[in-house]
Amino acid sequence: MKSKIERVDDIPLLIAEFAKSELIDLLNEHFPDHGNWQGADGGKVTIGFLTYILSRSDHRISQVETWASERTLTLGHCLDEPELSGKDFTDDKLTNLLERFSDESAWADFEHAHNQRLINVYQLSVQEEPIRLDAMITQSHRAARGEFQYGHSKQHRSDLPQLKTMLATLDPLAMPLFSMTVAGNTADDVLYLPVLKALIAKLQLFHQLFVGDCKMGSIEIRSFLHQKDQYYLVPLSKKQCSQTELSAYLTNQPSELVEVFTEDKDGKAKLKAKGFEQIEEVTDDEKGLKWEERRIIVYAPAFANRQKIAFENRLTKAKADLEVLLQAKQGRKKLRTHAEVQNAVQQILIKHKVKDFIQVNIEQQEETKTLRAYGNRPERIEKKLHFQLHIEVNETLKDQHLQNLGWRVYATNAPKEQLSTEQAILCYRNEYRIEHKFDELINRVTALMPVLLHKPHRIKALIRLLLLALKYVSVIQYQVRSELKATKQKIKELIPGNPGRATDKPTTSLILGAFKNIHLNIVSIDNKIYINISDLKPVQLKILVCLKIPPEIYQGFSQLAFSRFDFSEM
Repeated sequence: MKSKIERVDDIPLLIAEFAKSELIDLLNEHFPDHGNWQGADGGKVTIGFLTYILSRSDHRISQVETWASERTLTLGHCLDEPELSGKDFTDDKLTNLLERFSDESAWADFEHAHNQRLINVYQLSVQEEPIRLDAMITQSHRAARGEFQYGHSKQHRSDLPQLKTMLATLDPLAMPLFSMTVAGNTADDVLYLPVLKALIAKLQLFHQLFVGDCKMGSIEIRSFLHQKDQYYLVPLSKKQCSQTELSAYLTNQPSELVEVFTEDKDGKAKLKAKGFEQIEEVTDDEKGLKWEERRIIVYAPAFANRQKIAFENRLTKAKADLEVLLQAKQGRKKLRTHAEVQNAVQQILIKHKVKDFIQVNIEQQEETKTLRAYGNRPERIEKKLHFQLHIEVNETLKDQHLQNLGWRVYATNAPKEQLSTEQAILCYRNEYRIEHKFDELINRVTALMPVLLHKPHRIKALIRLLLLALKYVSVIQYQVRSELKATKQKIKELIPGNPGRATDKPTTSLILGAFKNIHLNIVSIDNKIYINISDLKPVQLKILVCLKIPPEIYQGFSQLAFSRFDFSEM
């Protein structure tokens, strides 16, 4: 008797999800195999690699062959490739695929076709949901050369060179739609327009709402979107809306503001934000365009509280630094002239960003001392300067500043009947969705960091492949949550350590985690092969119902028949 146990886990579920959008056919169409390619086709190998990435939260191509060798029956059945083996997933084959995916033009065509397929299959409403844009970075321990360059690091590792990717995602899934990866020292500002142009052209968008940060709020980008009959929602920087303009808006604010509430832990209503609107005429002199723009002035209590605490801390630290500035201390340069003292004071005020709020008067006293003759030195008079700082906070300016904290100005050209004040406030406050997608890519679901590949074009291809995987992370979560909401159900046994806790908003990680420890038992007795698969639990069956995937993708293993089976490949 011979036997083998294979871990099935979430593999059938993932491959069934890929199959809904006919991903294998699309990959083979846009990235066909070369004449020397042997074994399973490139589309099926890619699906296997994507399954490994999502199942194991690992992108290392060196690990895939071993993983596949331990699951040949499972992968072969799910991919309809009976002769599949671990050799179909060697480093060389996966590297070859990355070379194919590094073709910019071919990937752009594939991504467009795939987006259209996903939108149709999952009935996503692009026109009714905003598209968000933001940039992320990918850092690596390597020398800075080529496109890996030093730049501003959102991960606070300015010592590491990086690539930068501008990403567009579709709400409410935060599903990646389009990406562009460039050198790490490229400014975010110059990446928005190319991505916007590609999205509008490829998806043939009209009156689509685009949401971005203040770098997308430049007059050039707003003018472009308005000219193309698209809508934007962006916060304005101090350059686009000065502190003086904000103060004027607040001075003329209406007595009643639009309020947005949320529920706290006890189910009580809690003010999330409030705001009002002003209409402004915007002019783009270069293009000769004029249009009316809605300025939405929003106050967020939580944001205001954070700003006030930070401001008070800066004031406190600045005063503390000023008070010890003239104290003698080992290693501290002694300030001997008025100019040196004044310069040191200014540096402290600028460092803590409180220059306008603290007034410092420098009191100077001169001390003269007669030194008697010594050796060849004649008797002389030595003058020493002593300084004292008088520190005073400008309470009037401080109070005015505190009143303005927590307020921010957003700009949109969307008509009010399509995007009300309340909708605009809520829409931008959902900006965390794209940040969560970056976190999933870099640290969690696909675990991009650290990057172990060396060639930048292959790293770009890997990023594209991981973003493709994240599309399915988004749609799996979206399907389950939508079905639970529609049927007013919650699901248990998903949260480790707390199986009794019910949720109607499970993450994809929790959903896939529910399928751990599903095994195939393969036994050979008297040249006959018997297969048995673990029974599906109620929570697993419920998830499959939510995803509209038949349980036969698991149960069907028991119907398999073999004349032979290789028990040696583990």
